[in-house]
Amino acid sequence: MTRSGSRRRGRLWGAAVGAAASLVLAACGGGSGSGSGDATGDLVIGASLAMTGPNAAAGNARFGIQGRFDQVNEQGGIQGHKIVLKIGDDQLDPAVAPGVARTLVENDEVLGTGFAGSAVSASVVPYLTAQKVLAIPSNGSTDLIKDPGSTYRLFIPSYGDLAAHIVDYAVKDLGKTKIAVAYTPDAVGNPMLEGTRSELARLGMAPVAEVSFSAKATSAAAQAAQLKASGADFVVLNHVPAVASVLMQANEQIGYQPAYGSTFALAQPALTKIMGAQLDDRIYFATGYIDPDSDAAADFRKYVGAAGGDIHNTDVMTGWAAADTYVEVLKKAVADAGGNTPTRAQVLAATDDLVIDTPYVRGVHWTADNHAGMKQARITKLVGGQFQQVEDFTPVPGPTS
Repeated sequence: MTRSGSRRRGRLWGAAVGAAASLVLAACGGGSGSGSGDATGDLVIGASLAMTGPNAAAGNARFGIQGRFDQVNEQGGIQGHKIVLKIGDDQLDPAVAPGVARTLVENDEVLGTGFAGSAVSASVVPYLTAQKVLAIPSNGSTDLIKDPGSTYRLFIPSYGDLAAHIVDYAVKDLGKTKIAVAYTPDAVGNPMLEGTRSELARLGMAPVAEVSFSAKATSAAAQAAQLKASGADFVVLNHVPAVASVLMQANEQIGYQPAYGSTFALAQPALTKIMGAQLDDRIYFATGYIDPDSDAAADFRKYVGAAGGDIHNTDVMTGWAAADTYVEVLKKAVADAGGNTPTRAQVLAATDDLVIDTPYVRGVHWTADNHAGMKQARITKLVGGQFQQVEDFTPVPGPTS
């Protein structure tokens, strides 16, 4: 089926890993959360990342973050202010993250923080909101911005919007008629469930199955059986590879091999390491990130390469795009501070009316009442272990946020 012409366009990075941290943490000078008023003070930004533990691969985002900040600093900084990165090791663990956030805010006196996964971000919303510290997460969970007082700001399409985008593609381009959604009942899965329901309803359809599973489960045999019994030919499933693969492997074990739809969160090298070639030509991803091999990504390739990162690792591109967003915020905050080091309050206030439109972050407009991200995405597919584009950026259908 072909779509119509209108759609076709815890712990800081400590002593045990100190040597590695020196590769990615810039030398720190002045600047503080309270704002120094100095015309050349540093702009200190915190990143909560998984640097150790079972999800340490997500820490590759640091290469993208550092690469973008290095580019700005090499060009003289922002009106003379250098951006300094401070990293805290959250292990992608919601129990560890609050301690990391406190250390970054209270000890390192960062002007803003973020870059964390959905569950980790959700665990520190109350603290960062109470402290009035800006947070720009590396995820699209609308749960983070539901509270009007939240200091979180999304820059990529929300998970709900990406779910709608991948469902629309599955129905109109792939001809799928039986769509199921498998979701974790958390900040990652709930928006995907809502987005899937919303887009199917807009298309006059409904999910043939809605299956919940735990992100901590080591077996998903019962959920696999439910999905197979539903006859679904396309399963919307979103999480990091270590979580999503538990259900995918359970499906394979019972001979159930549907096509899948997901987001950038699952489009990681770790997916092919776990699943091998089993998903080739039958898993599709909606993403707000540009192709790292495109002409538009030339700066990304240059500076990420210099920082030692893998340009084809989606976590690296995620880090770069999030850092690119922060650069735009800091430019406005410094300008609003008359060229001096801004305060945390000024950094947060800079997002109340800010348009961000760069090669990496397209068409974001934050206002005092709207903190959602981009409203366009592209589709990629797993082929031969590589993520290949099958559709360029188009508007997300019927935005859910």
